[in-house]
Amino acid sequence: MLSHVLAALDQAGLLITSQDMETVDYVSDLSHDSRQVKSGCLFFCKGANFNSKYLKQAAQAGAVAYVSERAYEVDLPYILVSDIRRAIPICADIFYQSPWQAFNLVGITGTKGKTTTTDYLKKMFDLASQAKGRPESAYLSSNQVYDGILRQASQLTTPEPLDLFRHFDHARQAGVDYLTMEVSSQALKYHRVDRLVFDAVAFLNISDDHISPSEHPDFEDYFSSKLKIFNQARFAVLNEDADHYDRILSNCTDQLASEQVATVSRKNPQADYYAFDLESQGAGQSFTLKASDFTGRFELSLAGDFNVDNALVVIAIGRHFGISYDIIRAALAAKVTEGRMDIYQAPDEDLVAIVDFAHNKLSFEAMFQASRQLYPGYQIYVVFGAPGNKAISRRQDMAQVAAKEADQIIITADDPDFEDVDDINQTIYAYVQKAGGQAQIIADRPLAIQTAFDQARASEKPTVILLLGKGDEAYLKYRGGKMDYAGDTYYAKQGIKQK
Repeated sequence: MLSHVLAALDQAGLLITSQDMETVDYVSDLSHDSRQVKSGCLFFCKGANFNSKYLKQAAQAGAVAYVSERAYEVDLPYILVSDIRRAIPICADIFYQSPWQAFNLVGITGTKGKTTTTDYLKKMFDLASQAKGRPESAYLSSNQVYDGILRQASQLTTPEPLDLFRHFDHARQAGVDYLTMEVSSQALKYHRVDRLVFDAVAFLNISDDHISPSEHPDFEDYFSSKLKIFNQARFAVLNEDADHYDRILSNCTDQLASEQVATVSRKNPQADYYAFDLESQGAGQSFTLKASDFTGRFELSLAGDFNVDNALVVIAIGRHFGISYDIIRAALAAKVTEGRMDIYQAPDEDLVAIVDFAHNKLSFEAMFQASRQLYPGYQIYVVFGAPGNKAISRRQDMAQVAAKEADQIIITADDPDFEDVDDINQTIYAYVQKAGGQAQIIADRPLAIQTAFDQARASEKPTVILLLGKGDEAYLKYRGGKMDYAGDTYYAKQGIKQK
């Protein structure tokens, strides 16, 4: 295995030198966390805050060698590389023997809709697999991971390479036919998904997001990172209605022939998959699909035009894999995602609460648009905050949308982490005022939600209350840890029940 690793690193132009690697007989595991090292492990010295003490701990725990961008005074064989981020997926791919080749691998990227689309795809692939007596499909989303063996909450939208390839290995062991995953801009920029070839990808949309010193310095870096997904695709689905579509299409067709690309749209009848005649149906909706081989009606369990975009992507990918329209229709009609466009309505009041993960400009705009379509004439209250230590530009973006669209704004906590929640809230408040709006600041999130309900009832006007940012998450991040939180869904239900 190690001879193959050295050859691959050399071929990639990453290998600087190695020492005593011929003395290593066997590698049993890969890790970059010294707390998880066991005997026979190949250890990776990774991270801006890496310290030699971690390597010493790894050696004491049984590491047999290490890979690093520099040598350390530790008595272990080593491989020196010029870029540890690029080296890790190469090593993982060789160690696990390219497990991703054992199933159909689907990657979803975009600013908004990745998780919803991934959830619908999983439901579709599960139904298709069940019909053939095959195992449940695997998926890696920003909310949950199921790899055929492990089912657990996710830590990152796209896992780090060592975790990612371990999930792939599990999926291969389980014999799954499909694995669907969200592919973040960070994963593409920092080489987490190197070595993979996706059987199908989808580029949903693009808007300003994740712009901060720790993520992307500007929109161009963010956009160009997203576009890299086409370099690793055999087939792609594009949303013609997305902003910057011409550039998305150009980058895609630079890599793929026309027959390897499918387009979806709510605006262009010439798209490969065209949705029209949208009609609200309670908490969901229906639409008519026109494709080259089919025209028919679909029911969708989630409201909002933007979810029709997601549904079209699911249909296009399903048809690419030969899945029947009946199975696709059943998947889209099923409730698959908690905390996304969840609607709660008082039976005898003109009062509605909507819980959603919306956390950036594009998703905020979509939520307000959907609310006005579903509940014309209602005033709209919004309760939201911004996470700490990431995507700083969101604070201005969300504030501007809220100032323009909302009748009442309450700014509150949303995973402040290592930042002071009051500082975050004051920043958002200043942007709201600058955009011509007014807002209240109530840092306690349950109290903020309760206040929104109290004020809505006191107004005696039909009201939609948007609870945005947290979805169904049952925690708030403070100082690197997770504080228990009953969840926006819980407080929405409680607020609706009150009189």
